[in-house]
Amino acid sequence: MESRFKEWVYIEGLMQSAYHESALKMNLSDSEFWILYVFNFHQEGCNQSVLYKEACLTKSTVNSAIRKMEQKDLLYLTPGEGRNTMVFLTEKGRKLMEDTVYKVIQIENTIYDTWTPEEQKLFMKLNCDFAEKLRDKINEL
Repeated sequence: MESRFKEWVYIEGLMQSAYHESALKMNLSDSEFWILYVFNFHQEGCNQSVLYKEACLTKSTVNSAIRKMEQKDLLYLTPGEGRNTMVFLTEKGRKLMEDTVYKVIQIENTIYDTWTPEEQKLFMKLNCDFAEKLRDKINEL
């Protein structure tokens, strides 16, 4: 079957490869990188479920990464409401986030800022629209 998204799949692969390469250069696993990336948006800690949802990782991958990061003194856990577990960066974890993920976010921002406001809006609109429609159609399978 012909895929009209062959080029997009390739582009998506290039982006994922770039993020993977950045994690390797920073001595992080991919899951550690994405967990730290999500913490950029949740500076005061977050529910463990937020990490797997926003990092787009499986629960087991996040759980495994959290255990390893906890052993490295990068984060700590506290009980939340009900069965929820809250996750917080330690000072060491916060420093690691600043020394690694912040560099990648700066690169993203620099690229994004080269676009006009209209291009930025269109980029977000089209990607969001596609992601939402794809999710909805996949849920119908």
